Amino acid sequence: MQANTLLRIPVFRGLRAARLGALIRDAETRRYKKGQAIFQQGARAEAVWVVVKGWVHLVRCPSPPDGAHAVVLYTITPREVLCGVSALEPGRYTATGAAGTDSTVVRIPGADFVAALRQEPELAFRVLQLYAQRIRLMAEHLGGMVDPVPKRITRSILRLYRQFGATVLVTHRELAQMSWTTTESAIRVVRRLKRRGFVSGTRGRLTIRQPAAMQQWQKSGDGRLP
Repeated sequence: MQANTLLRIPVFRGLRAARLGALIRDAETRRYKKGQAIFQQGARAEAVWVVVKGWVHLVRCPSPPDGAHAVVLYTITPREVLCGVSALEPGRYTATGAAGTDSTVVRIPGADFVAALRQEPELAFRVLQLYAQRIRLMAEHLGGMVDPVPKRITRSILRLYRQFGATVLVTHRELAQMSWTTTESAIRVVRRLKRRGFVSGTRGRLTIRQPAAMQQWQKSGDGRLP
């Protein structure tokens, strides 16, 4: 792996050359197709993962694993960068990292990443900021789970819009997992959003046409869609 791969990522900028060299010495660049598991819930957490391209769902399954009732806790993009924080303890991964699109990630051994955090205060501060923001967003997401299903699904669509723009590659099943509901409910809500002219799309692809109107509706009313 080349050093400029990490240096293009804001959280790693400013690292001393020696520390950067230590990080990339054992790092590996890996590519995954949509739907492939990058790491598995319950497996020993031996690495931190850097999302360079695409997006990665953190999927939590009941125990024993039950894919039908899996939920997406969070979606990691190149903006959020890091996943696999369980490797900092060390411990076991508390969720599965699944490629939400074709993705490129960098695998950094957990011990190397911890050493960098201990010796590079600026890196440690940036990582702390990143995870503080993530905890806040996850808390908002979990708090919103008491909302009616249409609002939850609309919130998930708007988050994808903010991250990826007007057109996103997402299935009804993924929307359901992000919103903690069923695929059937996601299908019904998306159909209603299409009737309102808020969105359009085909299988696996959604275009958000009226984000401002969706935001206004999502914040008001009782969650019903005509």
